[in-house]
Amino acid sequence: MTKLSTDTIGGFDLALMRTVASIPFAILLIIALRLALPWRGRDLFDIVATAITGLIGFPVLFTMGVALTTAGHAAVAAAATPVFAGLLEAAAKRRWPQLRWWAGISVAFVGAVILIVEAIGVSAAGATWEGDLLVIGGGFSAAMSFIFGGRLTPRFGAPAVTMWSVVISGLILLPFLLTRVTAAEFEALPVMGWVSILYLSAGSSIFAYMSWFYALSRGGIGRISVWQFALPIVGIALAAIFLKEPLTPLLLGATVVILLGVGLVQRR
Repeated sequence: MTKLSTDTIGGFDLALMRTVASIPFAILLIIALRLALPWRGRDLFDIVATAITGLIGFPVLFTMGVALTTAGHAAVAAAATPVFAGLLEAAAKRRWPQLRWWAGISVAFVGAVILIVEAIGVSAAGATWEGDLLVIGGGFSAAMSFIFGGRLTPRFGAPAVTMWSVVISGLILLPFLLTRVTAAEFEALPVMGWVSILYLSAGSSIFAYMSWFYALSRGGIGRISVWQFALPIVGIALAAIFLKEPLTPLLLGATVVILLGVGLVQRR
């Protein structure tokens, strides 16, 4: 959806729109569920940090990066996010990851790269190092948000952490959006542009983040973040179902490799 959108909307403008468009959804849920704002001491720092790293840093850097590189390069670069998340959690806990984590994360990463190469390719045509670096930076920013949000979720719940992060990040970005995009440009957006914005705001920024923070609070960052390697599997499966794209033996083999790596990390 991001790649389709950046064909008609600038990467930075799309990142602003998707975050700001999430505000109404978040406010409705805050009112309906009576979600408390984490606002005392370190809690306030963590919720603001979660908003900046997860709902500003990640979507802005990732969307701008996708606009400057190929989908294949972006997918490989984004696959580094679980590695960042595991290392940041280890640094926060002052405990080096176990050998099994390293083995699982390495196997899953190799499987993800094979899957991406076979499915969409990683041709250098259309790719830039700036775009790849921005996507990697977006992954690192997302991993940072796991740390901050993970500290809040056990006490405030995933809905409160997600919704208030959305509101804070949207209010921060709103002035930038108003100075960059005119009313005429909004009216000129194609249907696919509006569909993408609504999907990325309600689906990605609201539902996906809320589910993700809930999972992190239950399973831990190191164990749960490795499931991000399953994202290419989901994407390719949906392409096979809805776009009738073929499932080759190499794709199926890469899927098995990824799940093997994930399984190594999940074992206790």
